[in-house]
Amino acid sequence: MSIAIKNNKLIYDKPAYKPAVDWTKSFVDGKYAYSDNSKFEVQNSKLPETLYFGARYMEKTKDEETFVSRDFMADMTVINPGKVGDEYVKTVGHYHQNKPGTKVAYPEVYEALTSNIEYLLQSESDKSGKVDVIWVVTEPGDKVVMPPNWGHVSMNVGSKPIIEMDLQKRDNPNGSDYSMFKERVGGAFYRTEEGLSKNPNYEVSSLRIVRPLERPDWGLTRDKSLYDSFVEAPEKFDYLLNPEKYDFSLDGLFTDIEL
Repeated sequence: MSIAIKNNKLIYDKPAYKPAVDWTKSFVDGKYAYSDNSKFEVQNSKLPETLYFGARYMEKTKDEETFVSRDFMADMTVINPGKVGDEYVKTVGHYHQNKPGTKVAYPEVYEALTSNIEYLLQSESDKSGKVDVIWVVTEPGDKVVMPPNWGHVSMNVGSKPIIEMDLQKRDNPNGSDYSMFKERVGGAFYRTEEGLSKNPNYEVSSLRIVRPLERPDWGLTRDKSLYDSFVEAPEKFDYLLNPEKYDFSLDGLFTDIEL
């Protein structure tokens, strides 16, 4: 996939791709998710007000029918390097909408296209107000499933822009819920150079630090890109559209490590 980054935009071969929809998350729009937003520094950026940016519907023209007819979309996100206060730059975090007629939210799957990408996953609050947390450490080529009813945040813990691609139900982002992350000033933990720092606005039941597992039955292997896996076998990704039919047990998605 021939993709470049210039002036906080993705540059790609337009004839080969259907027109994507560019979007940007500015510091003004996303600073609510940081514990200390009094100081903002993005490295190697001519537009330092931009936290992250990307493009929706990053589908090759020849594959558009496969995506549209199957009700899927491919997105790409670039997170700038730098810090807000002591925290690494991150996405602000959100939960997905439930599939109509169920209490199961639509999942999503990401591919880490570069190094230095980490993810925070947190459950919905239980009856006592507590959440469970999964911290995912990745290497390039890893595929990370965001299970149903888990909020998630992506972050850049390096010194260069990071790039991730995701696959999900088409137009699903329109129903995303950002309210918990906004009300509680981000996710349950913050990521700094020193490691993880707990957000005092949460009570946490458990914390697991993990690496993602391969799931060939779900089209998720390290030797093939997420995009190519979907185009070659879209039926393997039915779990993203009909999550109530599938087992999202965490031990089948992640293996524990030490940070």
